[in-house]
Amino acid sequence: MGISEQSPALKPGSHVGDLQVNAILGSGAFGMTYLVTDPAIGTRFALKEFLPSGLVVREEDGTVRPRDEDSEQVFAEGLKQFLAEARIVAALDHPNIVKVLRYFAANGTAYFLMPFYQGQPLHQLLENGARFDRDQARSLMLPLMEALEYIHAQGVFHQDIKPANIYMTESGEPILLDFGVAAAERTRTTQARKLGSAGYAAPEQYTDRDSPGPGIDIYGLAATIYRCVTGNIPVSAAERQAAVATGAADPLEPFSKLAPAEVYGGLTDAVELGLKVSVQERPADARTWKKSFKSLDWHHSIVVGAGSEDYEKESREWLPVVLLGVFIAVMAAIGIFLLTDAPPPEQITEKTPVSTDSSAATDSTRRVPEPEPEELKRWQGALKADTVLGYRRFMEDFPQSHYRTQAQTQLDIIDEKFWRGFASENSIAAYEDYLDIFPDGIHQAEALQRIEAIQLTQAMKERARLDRQRRDDLAWEKASSERTIYAFNRYIALWPAGKHVEEAQRIRRLLQDQSNDNKAFQTARKINTRDAYQAYIDAFPKGANITDALERIDYLTLRPGKKFRDCPGCPVMAVLPAAAYWQGSDETSTLALSMEKPRRLVTIDKPFAVGVHEITMAQWDACYNDGGCTTLPGDNDWGRGDRPVIMVSWNDAEEFVHWLSKKTGQSYRLPSESEWEYFARAGEESDWPGADPAKVCEHGNIAGAETGFGWQHAQCSDKLALGTAPVGSFKANAFGLFDTTGNVSEWTADCMNLSYIDAPVDGSAWGRGICSSHMTRGGSWITGTKEIRLPARFNLKNGDRNDFTGFRVVRDIKEQ
Repeated sequence: MGISEQSPALKPGSHVGDLQVNAILGSGAFGMTYLVTDPAIGTRFALKEFLPSGLVVREEDGTVRPRDEDSEQVFAEGLKQFLAEARIVAALDHPNIVKVLRYFAANGTAYFLMPFYQGQPLHQLLENGARFDRDQARSLMLPLMEALEYIHAQGVFHQDIKPANIYMTESGEPILLDFGVAAAERTRTTQARKLGSAGYAAPEQYTDRDSPGPGIDIYGLAATIYRCVTGNIPVSAAERQAAVATGAADPLEPFSKLAPAEVYGGLTDAVELGLKVSVQERPADARTWKKSFKSLDWHHSIVVGAGSEDYEKESREWLPVVLLGVFIAVMAAIGIFLLTDAPPPEQITEKTPVSTDSSAATDSTRRVPEPEPEELKRWQGALKADTVLGYRRFMEDFPQSHYRTQAQTQLDIIDEKFWRGFASENSIAAYEDYLDIFPDGIHQAEALQRIEAIQLTQAMKERARLDRQRRDDLAWEKASSERTIYAFNRYIALWPAGKHVEEAQRIRRLLQDQSNDNKAFQTARKINTRDAYQAYIDAFPKGANITDALERIDYLTLRPGKKFRDCPGCPVMAVLPAAAYWQGSDETSTLALSMEKPRRLVTIDKPFAVGVHEITMAQWDACYNDGGCTTLPGDNDWGRGDRPVIMVSWNDAEEFVHWLSKKTGQSYRLPSESEWEYFARAGEESDWPGADPAKVCEHGNIAGAETGFGWQHAQCSDKLALGTAPVGSFKANAFGLFDTTGNVSEWTADCMNLSYIDAPVDGSAWGRGICSSHMTRGGSWITGTKEIRLPARFNLKNGDRNDFTGFRVVRDIKEQ
């Protein structure tokens, strides 16, 4: 068994189990990812193969093995980590985390199968100059925050979050990839201490640590958003940590400077929190980070983004609501007094102002003290920040503040706006977020009621789902027990979205393939081409007729020695091998002419096909009747049919080969002189067919002793005088070709030249010279001794027509 010296990647068209490899999607230091198809269901997937670069070789049968003994341990350790990664990801189920459908061992290595996502890696988008605005960055950050919250709850820490490990689908959804470092941590392999990628790895990844924590992934995601928005890779955490340790300034340019909050809202604060050098200063976990981001994100995008006029208008709109609440409270107290005949509770006589203007904060009995500078400063800061946290801290620090009522009013405004947003989402998570932020909020009771209603609806849906699943399973068991095409069709029709529909389609396809095997092969036999048989093999790789199909492909493959024709009525062609031979006459030949010299070695490096016979009158008539040939030559009353065509010029012959090429879809042409002499000699080194002048008349219709001509070839007589003979009337040469000597002289593709000096030696036609004339070869029924020799050359003008010149064709052979 040989070893492939090419790339160890699987070639398109190869198979891994029942999966067919279509293309290579990507490669890395430790693996190769392919686009594959399951032919049974016609679905495309991504297949990742453990293939560490430089450590393995691939056998011809597809098996992977370590290159040498030194590679074995490293390969085994990496394979263990690869399978651990597959197991970790297969246990995860989140829309923004890559899904492992199954994993398995094959070809001496391991694979895991994933959905095929249309899109491209995030790092490619960034390298192509993409920059994210606020909305795009938020759409990237929030789903990945939720993905981190999910995996951390499963006890999994990614530890290598960066643009290269995030895939962006065509719909804009981010998918988190490559849990290799997490797998290394689990398996305690040599990569368990991997530092991650510079710029994205957290500071604690550069120091010894017992176990990873959420802060590593929070830092990696914050660094990724930094890169997406600013276009810059953050300064390495190790460099930042070293600078801070020495008392120097943090070398990382603040995100707030590159992406100000006035434009990017709460995203600015969230990224800066995530990029804190000290893990203690970062959010404790992804859930906390996400909630704070949602709060900050709302504040900056709705309040800070609005103008002062909008803010004042909004406050004025809520002022009647507040005053109405105060009025209702007072009326309630009066009602209690009237109904119970008891004095109302003691009221606070001080009136709380609703304006920041202290001059208006007085009543008829006394003046409220002016706020202290610190209180005023804090209040102005709370107004500027305009956040829940800001107002609450102000109220905690200044419980008797001049501005307490207004602070509560502002909290109520924020409460109401939050509620509108959460209520429009109408999910348990949204209502829980609302209660987390406003545990005693205006809509607390309604939020609890809606959560209960959603949970009830979900419970009903779950019961319905379980019932559908039970009935689905029963239908599947019945179809599986019957195992017929009809049974699986019935299951698919009744359960088009059923749990087992893909398996039903796969088995139905197999059953159909089995029933259609013989039918498909019979169709291929009717077409009877290599492509038809190959199509059968591709469709039925394990079919019952594979052996017969391969034998027929072999029979139809155009190898040297085979004869074929491309259509009914087309010339019969013989395939000749590539070869080198000596062309022309030897200097010692007494009959040689100067135009046959100098003798030289010609190399024909590719097989080609040549007509077994000269083109006949019948074949020319077919071209004429089809409109491909413009002239209808006469036959001198010798007959048409299978006699060689005569009275055709070089231009006429070119019309014929163009027509034949178009008719068959193949490349037909006139032979070059070198090709002509090569197939006419058929290995013969002397000047004569059969190596004997006396045997020439066995091979061709020439001017022999029977003609009485002065130039006759007196050493033999062919018993035919003054006319052509039907093609194939004489003995064939060693290549099985007829009439290469005599009958009619044959046009070639070479321009006229009076010697072989500077002639091509690669078998190609000589396109230089006197191209108003072209060379003819082989002699004819009217030529004698000198002209019927194998190296003899003649020339005629391109437009000449006569009764002793015709032609044969050659055809290029495509690589097979």
